[in-house]
Amino acid sequence: MTYCISDIHGCYDTFMALLDIIRFNPASDTLYILGDAIDRGRQPMECLMFIKKTSRVHFILGNHEQMMLDYYDCKNDYWRRNDNEITKAQLNSVTEYERDSILSYIRTRPYYKTVALNEKRFFLSHSGLAVGIPFKYQTPRDMVWGRKEFYQNKALHRYTCIFGHTPTPYIRRSKDCSVWFDPVHQDKICIDCGYVHGGYLAAIRLDDGAVFYS
Repeated sequence: MTYCISDIHGCYDTFMALLDIIRFNPASDTLYILGDAIDRGRQPMECLMFIKKTSRVHFILGNHEQMMLDYYDCKNDYWRRNDNEITKAQLNSVTEYERDSILSYIRTRPYYKTVALNEKRFFLSHSGLAVGIPFKYQTPRDMVWGRKEFYQNKALHRYTCIFGHTPTPYIRRSKDCSVWFDPVHQDKICIDCGYVHGGYLAAIRLDDGAVFYS
């Protein structure tokens, strides 16, 4: 089976509970994490180490990982304004070799994946993509920072876009924290159910569209 989870935000115990709920088998199942494994929660390193060591878990970059890389590359310090204290402290507590190994792993992760399954095609990224722009002109920023312009408009032809980044209550403008299926264009599914904001951590099974919550 093939699953997607997004926006774990350092909540390792809840992440493990969700894997138990979906009965994830690391020997036969495939799991895509759609970014933001770090920050806000108390166990970001546990999340990263599990993802890094589990061969059938594939990580796609989120904006929080991008901010972390930018910080260590001395490009900017925007990361500190986004609840990075625990992640930064834990990274600084390990050896330089261990920190470099983690950063090297994150640095080589893609900004998107496409998956073909049961005659369906999926585009997976953290926040979507820039609509109405040829794919060759898409930028990393489009895939980790996008919001309304993406989810309010038609996206990719013949693909279903699975994304996170914007908690589903913000999209709906309601208190409903469930997975959001685009009711207009029917080509997008948001699986960030705002766990760190009082919602759920969610998983979707791409094989049949089943949804699970922890």
